[in-house]
Amino acid sequence: MVAVVALIGIGVIWVSSWSDADNAEVGNCMKNEGNEIKPDLKVVDCGTAEAKYKVTAVHSNTTNMELCPKNTTAYAESQRHRRSTTRFVLCLETLK
Repeated sequence: MVAVVALIGIGVIWVSSWSDADNAEVGNCMKNEGNEIKPDLKVVDCGTAEAKYKVTAVHSNTTNMELCPKNTTAYAESQRHRRSTTRFVLCLETLK
């Protein structure tokens, strides 16, 4: 019984991670559930009030934020996994 509950919990966490920044694509809208010092970007519906940014570019395998144009906000993340590291940069346009 405990194992089943643990598997369900892991499944919920895994599914909820689908909306994280590492799954963002050009055209997605984002919100920041963190703060400016420690952002926690999540993909949201562009038609909602919580959409604050729109992804204009995604750069994989890098954390070089200079790849983003000056008029955008650059967001870089590096995630360490057991046997690999995922790095990416999102270029974000602020929505008005």
